[in-house]
Amino acid sequence: MRNMFGLVALIFFLLSALALQGGSAATLWSWHAFVIVLGGSATAAFMSFPADRVLAVPRLTWEALKPASIEMVEVVAKLMKLSTRLRTAGIQGTMKDIANIEDPFLKRGMQYITEGFDSQEIQDLLEAEMLAIRGRHRTNIAVFESLGGFCPTLGILGTVLSMVSVLGNLDKPEQLGPEIATAMVATLYGVGAANLLFLPLSNKLRKNSEEELRIRWVMVEIILAMQAGANPRLINERLQVSLPPSTRKTIRASAKTRRSSGSTAGLGGAEPEMAVPQYDEG
Repeated sequence: MRNMFGLVALIFFLLSALALQGGSAATLWSWHAFVIVLGGSATAAFMSFPADRVLAVPRLTWEALKPASIEMVEVVAKLMKLSTRLRTAGIQGTMKDIANIEDPFLKRGMQYITEGFDSQEIQDLLEAEMLAIRGRHRTNIAVFESLGGFCPTLGILGTVLSMVSVLGNLDKPEQLGPEIATAMVATLYGVGAANLLFLPLSNKLRKNSEEELRIRWVMVEIILAMQAGANPRLINERLQVSLPPSTRKTIRASAKTRRSSGSTAGLGGAEPEMAVPQYDEG
């Protein structure tokens, strides 16, 4: 819901500005401007990037607006469970837990451990995948940034084309006002689409990419620690550092509550000293 707030606020302020101006939505619609700005920008994008990346714009827009598919707290919970299970039950006892992992990146990393890869091999494989992820993210962000650059220019082009038509009909002065107003709609579309849609979405995708890569790197560190046989307590402390202070306080309070009630946490009967909130694993 928080991710949709910006879109809702954008629609609200645009409608409010229109109402305060005393105009109607019909005055802001122009097929000519729509075709020039969005059609022209899409064409320029197809000339600049692979077609599949441009066609992915609607999907990427939705992904930028919806809640993140990967959250640090959930990843921390999963990694702590896996490290405790691996230490207490061994590789064979962890196979079922690995099979239930939904995240492909984490699942592959754990499978590398079970298949006997050494730490350097695991690190090289996972870092190569992270580079591929970063490359895809950068291309997606570049598409939105380019659209944000194309739109204002195409908007001006649409206005110029309209003004050429207007100036060719100066013998009808009573129509000049409405025609000039219609000509300016293209510039409105171009500037509005760039600064209220494509550039903000590119910023959001960049932020999402940075956060995802940060989480992936934590996964790599913990997978390597598990492969080296690190103590779950050490892994626990490393994971705690990845969380914001407010979340750490919540975790400590939750752990104290469970200890005071006599409940046990973790897997295999072993309870980490600062266990994260539990999640259903399916």
